[in-house]
Parts: sequence; structure tokens; C-alpha cells
Amino acid sequence: MKKTLKLFILSFVCLLALQLQAQDGYTYTLVHNGGYSFTVQAVPNTSTNNFATSVQSYGFTIIVPDGVTIDTGTATSLGSAASATFFDGTNVAQPTIDGYLVTETLGSPATLPAPSAATNSNMYTFTVNGSPTTGIMYILENNSALANTVTPLKSFMQADMIDNGMAEFTNVVDPNAAAVSGMSSFDFITLSVEEENELLGVSLYPNPASDIVKILVPNTIQDIEIEIFDNAGKQINMDLSAENTIDVSNIASGLYIINIISDDIKTTKKLIVK
Repeated sequence: MKKTLKLFILSFVCLLALQLQAQDGYTYTLVHNGGYSFTVQAVPNTSTNNFATSVQSYGFTIIVPDGVTIDTGTATSLGSAASATFFDGTNVAQPTIDGYLVTETLGSPATLPAPSAATNSNMYTFTVNGSPTTGIMYILENNSALANTVTPLKSFMQADMIDNGMAEFTNVVDPNAAAVSGMSSFDFITLSVEEENELLGVSLYPNPASDIVKILVPNTIQDIEIEIFDNAGKQINMDLSAENTIDVSNIASGLYIINIISDDIKTTKKLIVK
């Protein structure tokens, strides 16, 4: 009886471990850094896994409107050696789009924070050329018709997420799901609207600043939201008070990009923290 009970408990623990392990994985999200600068980040699935992820290689596809290009020469990546292979949408029976297959194989595996930290990691930061004001850019979803037709375009990440003393790299991005989360697309029309919207009257005071910063908005603007990014494109979590103030006393000195959003209209301001 005792032996049977022990076997049952052991089986239950193993099953629970497998269920927890099955939750581990990543999706990709698109971050707008301001202007025409963007970053693709890796987002860990919700997990209690405290083992830091080791990445051997990764890839995803960025779709742009037909004729729009990315400045691949100035792009930065996790291992500083990502390649962005352009393809003409006409060649995949979609003449209204073009795309870039971004991949990188790391000479030495790169370490990402453990999934339990719930921290996004910058994978690829790039600038869009030509200042387009129409069309939508997006990360290709793995379960889209195009990805299922041209499977090399699917997102992936070969990584070791299991703390078993062995380096075992497997794909931790679901090839059959969307494999994106958060913001995965960007409409360039928002950048053309910005030039005429009322948010142009927004200002930051004081600037430079070392503690409390007031976001001054026109009287016609009621509610705003903010997004804050450091100079490397990493999003900074920060609360906006009811008085439209933020406290920057706990972040490092440097240049920050602040997106101020109201009713789907956005403007971008630069803040120097001293």
C-alpha cells in the first residue's frame, strides 16, 4: 500500500512538472520607440520557471507595405549579427506587401531573464526608411495563411528552458499558434495624423528632470496614457498620476522617449533624466 502511494505521488509530481514545463515558451511583440524606430521583443509565457533561458537561434518575419523598406544596416540585435532577408510579396502571391525574414544564430548562446521575471527581451531594433504615412507593418503570425504556405517564414526560437544540467535546445515558439502578443502591428497613418493633432501642444516640465515630471496637455485633452522607452528601446514601467505626473527619481540618467496617447492619437517627446 505504501509503495503504491509513493508511486502515485511520484507520478503526480512528474505530471505536474510536465504541465508547468509545457507552459514555458515565448511569443513576439512589436514596440514603437517613437518616430520610425521599432523593436521586436521576445515575451515569455506566464511561468514560475526560475531558470534563465539560453537562446541558440531565433527568427521571425516582419511584413511591411509594398515598397516600404527597413534600414538593415543600422539595425541592432540580440547577438549583433542578425540577418534580415528581403522578399517581394509578389513572389508569394501577395503584391500589396513586402517582408523581411529576420534570423540570427548565436556563436555562443545568449541568456534571457528567467520566465518567472516576466521581462521582455529586445531581439531586433530597426528603423523604417522613407517616413511612410500609410499602410500597416506587422509581425507575421505563425497560423496565418502565408506562414502556413511558406513555412520558413514562421517565427521560432531554439532555446534551453529546462534546468536539468544539459544544454538541450528546442523550439519554444508555438509553430501552430499566432506566436505574437501585445502590439504586433503598427499603422503608419498614426504618424501622419500626429502632425496635425492637438497633442502637439503637449510639453514636459521640467526637462531635464531628476524627480517629478509634469506632463502639460491642452485643456481640450481629457485623458492620456503614456509609454516610456529608454535609449536602447526597452520599455520602462511607470505609473501616471491623476495629476499627469511621473516620478523619474528611480531610473538611470539618460535620454528617454515618451509616447503620449489620447483617443488613439499619439505624440512623442524626449525627456532627459539627470
